[in-house]
Amino acid sequence: MKAWLPVLVEELAGNPVLALSNVRNLARAAVFSRDGDLLAGGLGSPSLQAQAAEEARLIAPGECRLLTEPSHLTLECLSSDDDVAGFWKTALQNQEGAWASWLLTMPMIEDGTLKMARHLLSAFGPWTTPRMPEELADQWSLLPLKAGLGRLFILGDDALALETAALAARTGLTVTWISAEPQDGPDLEEALNIGDFDYRRINSWESLALDELGSWGLKEGVRLLVTTSHHESFLEPLKDARLAWLALSGEAEGCDGCVPAGLFPKAVTTSQKALGLVAQMLGK
Repeated sequence: MKAWLPVLVEELAGNPVLALSNVRNLARAAVFSRDGDLLAGGLGSPSLQAQAAEEARLIAPGECRLLTEPSHLTLECLSSDDDVAGFWKTALQNQEGAWASWLLTMPMIEDGTLKMARHLLSAFGPWTTPRMPEELADQWSLLPLKAGLGRLFILGDDALALETAALAARTGLTVTWISAEPQDGPDLEEALNIGDFDYRRINSWESLALDELGSWGLKEGVRLLVTTSHHESFLEPLKDARLAWLALSGEAEGCDGCVPAGLFPKAVTTSQKALGLVAQMLGK
């Protein structure tokens, strides 16, 4: 499914309905048409999406609804006036340009009418986190537009590289996956539906240059996972790059002196290995 915020901005003239679910402190967003069709995003539950689709058919432009059963669900049919359009266009710009960005939504009653007060919290420098009012802890949802957990580069051709890229991107890491083999197909499409990451194809591992990696965003403080065994031409220089985390796994585990990376080094499945790698890198 498509990312929800770009679609929301594209559809503003048609009064799209924005739905936010909040299940076990996990906020999700979805965009519906006035006919109840799901255009982008997701709410994490088929029943919630069906409920939101039904409400979308009944809600008028500018109207808000707050549902608490069976889960917390807020809906707003967005008007197309300049102020509303300007807010969401700024949100999209911040998502694309900020180091981290969040959308804060707080339902409120104004003159007897339910409204959604929304605020953008964006960070344009590292290590900035939002400060939220504790006394309103049960009333607001904080939805990451860009979680700002950091940057991860994955160098490899195997299934572990693919699954780790998708899972790491899902957690909020900005992920670039580099492969020397073609990866187009249903597996890549499915992975991109799990987590949106940047996929880059190179001609060969022997041709990979540090300058090229630098132009793609590799710098001091980022995370790096190597799963290809063909790393002789670039691994040693990368060890001196003052990275936040460097690990070898998958096809790269057989090198001399390598310690298996991840919290589950003896995991049987690729998915378990990917989960252990992401958990380890986020714990550093």
